[in-house]
Amino acid sequence: MLVNQVAKQFGNFVGKGLPWGVIFEVFALSIPFIVAMTLPMAVLVAVLYTFSHLAADNEVTAMKASGISVGRILAPVLGGATLIGVIALLWNDQVLPRSNHTLRTLLVDIQRKKPTFQLKEQVINEVVAGQFFLRATRIDPATNALTDVTIYDLEDPDRRRIIMADSGRMAYTSGGTDLYLTLRDGEVHEIKRTEPEHFNRTFYSTNRIKVAGVSNTFEPTKNDEYRGDREMTICAMQEVVARARQDLERVRTEALTATSADLRRTAKLAQPPPSGWSRRAPRRPRRRPPAVDDPRTASPTSRIPRRCRRPTASGSGRRASGRRFTTSRSRRSWRSRPRA
Repeated sequence: MLVNQVAKQFGNFVGKGLPWGVIFEVFALSIPFIVAMTLPMAVLVAVLYTFSHLAADNEVTAMKASGISVGRILAPVLGGATLIGVIALLWNDQVLPRSNHTLRTLLVDIQRKKPTFQLKEQVINEVVAGQFFLRATRIDPATNALTDVTIYDLEDPDRRRIIMADSGRMAYTSGGTDLYLTLRDGEVHEIKRTEPEHFNRTFYSTNRIKVAGVSNTFEPTKNDEYRGDREMTICAMQEVVARARQDLERVRTEALTATSADLRRTAKLAQPPPSGWSRRAPRRPRRRPPAVDDPRTASPTSRIPRRCRRPTASGSGRRASGRRFTTSRSRRSWRSRPRA
């Protein structure tokens, strides 16, 4: 599998100005995936091969005749299977996602170095963000040759150009920052926004176009936070699922609230109060006892502070214990009264 991978991808990297260390890193990062695919098959083939030879050479019969049980024969196999299972779990959960993430980031960096890597056939490719788009029916990565080319030039906001050509070729400047397109046997359609009634159509046999600002240097990405499903561990996928469930509950609550509000609005019912709002009854004013205007007309008990009053059994001033008290402005005296 590794040789097959090298044979398929080696021609796309060699001769493109890439460092040899980067090419070696691409193939080295493919090894974890190959190990994850071949390890179960290798264990299966090894177990079948071993037991088939033991059975063919009558080794199993000899061991059973010597008093070795089947459980003792299978114990090493089960122990090895457990060990291989733990190693495969850790490999697929920790090593493989990290290698896949690093490999994808490296391939994206290589695509940024050579636009021919990321140009796809029969697809509108964005060469310069928001300004220059290219579509070709056939693309030869080895010779940078293009067939049936269509270019959408949106660099000038007041003018729109569509350039079509039967064939073409791409080339870079010595610094690798600019891209030159040599187009043959085509035509240019041009229209201005200020004059939409005028349409210009120009035929040409050879047309050279310069696209500035196309970098041709290899710049590796240091921090890439995006991870696909094959680049996450079990814990990372569980976190994604938990966030998705929270978003689902929030969207469901908002949908129910909006539907209820629409139904109330249609039925011309009162809208429910907003969340967090509670209706409280108005507080009643506390009743205060009437003020004593004349101390002489007020009862003796009313002139005693509330905290100093003692409960009585009746209005005559008798307590349950048989004592009564008298008060004055300056002092309080207790007198015992014989019981009746």
